[in-house]
Amino acid sequence: MNRIRPTAALIAAAFASIGSPGSAHAEPPGDLSDLVGARGSSGETQMQARGYQFVRATRVRDQSWTFWWSDVQKQCVSIATTNGRYASIEKIPTQNCRPGGASSDAEPTPPQPDAITLVCYGSGQHATYSSHMGYEWNDRSKKYEPMQRMETGNEQFNSGVQIDIRDGEGRIHLTGKMIPPLNSGGTEGWWALEDLQLQPERITARYRVNGLNRPSLNIDRRSGLIEIKGLPGFSGKCDVGDWGAGRKF
Repeated sequence: MNRIRPTAALIAAAFASIGSPGSAHAEPPGDLSDLVGARGSSGETQMQARGYQFVRATRVRDQSWTFWWSDVQKQCVSIATTNGRYASIEKIPTQNCRPGGASSDAEPTPPQPDAITLVCYGSGQHATYSSHMGYEWNDRSKKYEPMQRMETGNEQFNSGVQIDIRDGEGRIHLTGKMIPPLNSGGTEGWWALEDLQLQPERITARYRVNGLNRPSLNIDRRSGLIEIKGLPGFSGKCDVGDWGAGRKF
């Protein structure tokens, strides 16, 4: 059996981690990238100074989420705040913000009887891969030899998804790390929902990000809680305007 001699500590045998595409971070919009890590109070001041208008806020467990619209950029963004600081900033579909922000004179679109739009925010988990290289003592050859090994792990991240359902058909919008490196591309970030079931208490469906990866989603219509099982996984809470009648949607 091979063993590492105590003298190995005296030799440069530290390992270097090489990040893989699976561990890359989603980039925030260019005009806001410097605000990641800013305190929430100063971040809000900067958002307003840069022409963004506050739309609304929600909370998922220990995180708060705010939504902002820019007339200049024609851009809707979501901001996750954790421990008083901006943890992530993501560009999201414009439907999540009222077009034109607070200055919009457009009349709101009446809700359609068979239409549901859900904005869901929370946390996800995906696999990470890293390559470690260095030197290891070999008892057989009586010398240090180069070695390389791959290690896998799981990484938590903040993210959100949007779900649109119209006349019995649905689609899901994914951003950032919710889109695995191997994917079919979708259509502008949207994937069709398959096996969609609209029950009085819950909504269930699946979507295919590639030939082998077909995550399932389950939404509780009373609590608004959502869980996606697959690669990557996700859990959070969904919002949609006016709940009504004792259930969220």
